Amino acid sequence: MVLTKEEALNLFALNPFKVSLISEKIPDGSRVTAYRCGNLIDLCTGPHIPTTKIIKAFKIMKNSSAYWLGKADNDSLQRVYGITYPSKKEMDEYIHIMEEAAKRDHRRLGKAQGLFDHHDWSPGCGFMYARGTFVYNALMELIRNQYRVSGF
Repeated sequence: MVLTKEEALNLFALNPFKVSLISEKIPDGSRVTAYRCGNLIDLCTGPHIPTTKIIKAFKIMKNSSAYWLGKADNDSLQRVYGITYPSKKEMDEYIHIMEEAAKRDHRRLGKAQGLFDHHDWSPGCGFMYARGTFVYNALMELIRNQYRVSGF
């Protein structure tokens, strides 16, 4: 559905979050898109599938709370992450691939092997343990030797 700003404000008048988004993000005289699925109508830029009949498998992957507009003094809302697939087989394959990737996640493996850790005070910075430093130095020496052999 393509709506004018005024139509959207009327349609979502009972939802203060949608009214806030429309009022602050949509310029006067502009249009906004909404999608309808049965009785559900929601603001969205799309694109969407033409009908939910083609979805044969779906799964909620995770959920979390989030503050409205990312500000701690605003209301807390529920955020839901999900996936859909045209067949259960395709969804199961995707989930299997994601599980295998999680087993090989360097952040988990490095901590489990005693190579490095992260601290809350500096979450983007890895702190090397002695074993991690040993592996790092061995890799650096290997790279240096490769440069020497190739003449760089």
